[in-house]
Amino acid sequence: MVRCYARWRPQRKPWVERVLKKKNLLWLAFAILALIFTLIQFVPSAPVLIPAELPPEQRAAHRLLNFEGVDNFRDLGGYEAAGGRKVKWGTLYRSANFAETSRSDQQVLDRLNLYALVDFRSAAEKAEEPNQLPEKPAYRLVEIPTMDGGNNSVHEEIIARFEDGNFSEFDPDVFMIAANRAFATTFTPQFREFIGVIREARGRPVVWHCSAGKDRTGFAAAILLRILGVPDDVIMADYLLSRDSALAARQKELTLLRLMEGDEAADKLAILLGVEAPWLEAAFETIDQQYGNFDTYVREALGLDDTAIGQLRAQLLE
Repeated sequence: MVRCYARWRPQRKPWVERVLKKKNLLWLAFAILALIFTLIQFVPSAPVLIPAELPPEQRAAHRLLNFEGVDNFRDLGGYEAAGGRKVKWGTLYRSANFAETSRSDQQVLDRLNLYALVDFRSAAEKAEEPNQLPEKPAYRLVEIPTMDGGNNSVHEEIIARFEDGNFSEFDPDVFMIAANRAFATTFTPQFREFIGVIREARGRPVVWHCSAGKDRTGFAAAILLRILGVPDDVIMADYLLSRDSALAARQKELTLLRLMEGDEAADKLAILLGVEAPWLEAAFETIDQQYGNFDTYVREALGLDDTAIGQLRAQLLE
């Protein structure tokens, strides 16, 4: 009876065997990768180096702080400014969001002795990636929503574009130039409030951020550095430092988008995730068109007279 059953029992086809073998190999590879990622989590991270705590000759090399879960966090110290002075180290910081801040990162933030943490993100951005910070931080949390939903949100418009899958008429450079022009016009009240926070700090450390720490954060850094007398080429160089950091932080999303939506969507998102010199140049060109020159913008739009500018330079330069 057993021999009879063996004769009629259907045999697996060769292609089935190959599929099953391939499936088993894939599961094995997945298990190995999962084990590797698990082990990586237990590998201690290198301690965060704070430029202001290092010898002066080493600070510039560590301008980008090596946080575990915070991207593009930079110290603006050391830049040459007005009167042969330099921006103080450990005073002005710019960053991406704090949505993946580790406990160790939070301890480092405490070491910075911050006066305030300024968040330029819209309500939608904060809901999607809420900052992970202590319930009662030792510093002020200041929210200055810029490009929010009621004001033609960049965040919401980008999401809508990619959900529709229609990129044929979408030019990321045109889009970002328009956004930077808006920074210099529509959102002047927000950046005036930001400068107000810097003044209130009276030389105490402040960090400001948006989502990737490159556009709103970049414009805020640019106008502040220009007020301090930092040369335009140095300001632009600092602005462009965000390109590699921002792209590296979103590499997973770019890879997934390339697989799901194709090269066109991924290539255009890659442009949006970077920074380009014409974007910031468009903002300063708009300031010149609206106010005649940057000094008038500082006086009329940002509300700073010569005394206030002198105080800022005295507090933030050495």
